[in-house]
Amino acid sequence: MATHGMFLAMVLANARRQEARSVVLAVDGTRPRIEMLLADNSRQPLVAPPAEVLLGIMAKLEAGERRFSSQVFEANITGIDLQRGADGVKAHISAWSIEHCE
Repeated sequence: MATHGMFLAMVLANARRQEARSVVLAVDGTRPRIEMLLADNSRQPLVAPPAEVLLGIMAKLEAGERRFSSQVFEANITGIDLQRGADGVKAHISAWSIEHCE
């Protein structure tokens, strides 16, 4: 499960570099999806890992985990909306900070 946190930290670091306003992680049925909402309101899809990886991340988020680290970055999520429906789960991350690990 440590790789799940590393993956999310890298996604959020990339989103910060792109000056994204938010990041959406979703699994619809068995279809994983990640996209960034950019400052101009356009959406940029990212390559999503297998659904099992995103579901692992969502489980951590639902359990209240908000700090995720890679070897280079630590992400701290401060704004999130989680939604679970009959067909899938979605996390809308609206605020986070990124720090370099030493």
